[in-house]
Amino acid sequence: MNPRHFARIGRYLLTFALVVVAVAAIYPLLFTVVSSVKTQSGFADDPLGLPAGITFENYLEAFRRMDMPRLLLNSLVTTLGGLVLSVLAALLVAYAVTKLRFRGGKVVFLLIIVTLTIPSQAIIYPLYQTVLDLGMSGQYQGLILAYAAFGLPLGTYQLAGYFQQVPDELIEAARVDGAGHLTILFRLLAPIATPAIAALAIFNFVWMWNDLLLPLVIMGGSDSKTLMVGVSLLSGQYDVSVPLVSAGLIVALLPVLIVYLVFQRQLVSGALAGSGK
Repeated sequence: MNPRHFARIGRYLLTFALVVVAVAAIYPLLFTVVSSVKTQSGFADDPLGLPAGITFENYLEAFRRMDMPRLLLNSLVTTLGGLVLSVLAALLVAYAVTKLRFRGGKVVFLLIIVTLTIPSQAIIYPLYQTVLDLGMSGQYQGLILAYAAFGLPLGTYQLAGYFQQVPDELIEAARVDGAGHLTILFRLLAPIATPAIAALAIFNFVWMWNDLLLPLVIMGGSDSKTLMVGVSLLSGQYDVSVPLVSAGLIVALLPVLIVYLVFQRQLVSGALAGSGK
């Protein structure tokens, strides 16, 4: 068979595989959107079909059951707080393990990276006990610190790859000119790693906003609970209204979709630049 035929068949197979993956990724979102505009009886009659009529009663009911402004504020405070703290901590740690050359620096870096393999569920109890001991249960700062701790390993790994590309001679020249560690970090290294910082910030925002486990454990049912926890409480103990929960999920996902659509170019450029390193 002609090699061109093999190449054409390969392209067809690749296209088919990509279409399957795209459908598998998009279908849950479409199902949620369609379900959110169905009545409960309409969903029960035909869960997978298109709605016979569109209704926004589920959105109104979700707003009535949840204190939406307060939940949005709680999610915004904890997500932005965890985002800023995690990125700042990752910058400091990545600089320390790549440019300070202290004894045991490589071991510290390795230990931080190893924590990427530990699932959050495995350490949720000691984390909760630590939050209790610090008196931060049900408070913003408890969740913000937890977000920063879980976001530190990936941020350190990503930023360290950029910092390692900067020649040590450039760092030494800055020190000769009288620059201190913070000046070198924020005026020299941080601008170089801007694509990585932007991609890291977007990634952290998405998972912190969408996270349910940590807010549920640390915040519980307090007044400081996040929007995702509020959505999870829409389902009753013995019955679940899928259209109502779907409407709550769409409302909760809107900020994430907006952030992604606005900053998708920065996310892609950061990922591509990181792969090039």
